[in-house]
Amino acid sequence: MRLSALLVASGLLVLSNWTATAFAQPDPDASECAAGQAAMDRGENDEAIRLFRDCLDHADLDMSQEIAAYAALGAALLAEREFQEALEAYNFAFAIVETRGARVIEPTLYRNRGIARSELGQPERALEDLQTAAAAAPNDTLTQITLGVVYQALDRDADAVVAFDNVVRLEPDWIGAWINRAGALLDVGLTRAAVEDARRAVELAPEDGSTLNMLCWTLIKDDRAETALPLCEQAVAAEPDTGAIVHSYATALEAVGRLDEARSLFRRAWRLNPDDPEILHDYERTNNP
Repeated sequence: MRLSALLVASGLLVLSNWTATAFAQPDPDASECAAGQAAMDRGENDEAIRLFRDCLDHADLDMSQEIAAYAALGAALLAEREFQEALEAYNFAFAIVETRGARVIEPTLYRNRGIARSELGQPERALEDLQTAAAAAPNDTLTQITLGVVYQALDRDADAVVAFDNVVRLEPDWIGAWINRAGALLDVGLTRAAVEDARRAVELAPEDGSTLNMLCWTLIKDDRAETALPLCEQAVAAEPDTGAIVHSYATALEAVGRLDEARSLFRRAWRLNPDDPEILHDYERTNNP
């Protein structure tokens, strides 16, 4: 089971300094864009989206302002998980630059378009954008996280470990850094190292269901299901409606010979997350022999 995920708050999808500067001038035509930026700063993304669209529809913007408006609209749409519309907004921004024979140099635009492409199941295209962003801004956490996720989608597991190494270096007090790297380490067969990363995540957040589940799962993979079992139980208590967590608990129970208990939990995990292929496989294997 791939437990790594893009565990990032939408607040990390910030506007670049260049984008903010484009609306800082006292230009009445760009007032709705400036109001949109202010709405994003307050976390009011729906309102920001409306204002940026109104600005693009009605304001007489210069090239820099128009590019910035599309980029800001894209960031607001990403924060609302409207990935297709976000990609379209970023493509408009890139097209404005490229039709003038120029090239986008702002790494935030490449990073955010890469995120949209990744979420839409376009890992090859996402990788192009993210590598460009990483070359220009190697210490941007969100770029490195998304690179790791994309490398995993492309089965480039060793590269994913390197990307998540960077995330741990940049954000050592964030549980997502350790959880993501633990998952990537499992993918390359470094189980003991994955357990240690999962332990570090639990130290940072000992009551969090995701950290407990990762330690539970890595211990199962390290053939220590007996040790894993109480952690799996705690994870389910913390997040009883998360299919992956219920599945981990069921896997631990089966590994210690408690199949009757595991069977009902595999069924429950499948009901919670019927689209996960591993959960589906284990449900069918144990409930439909």
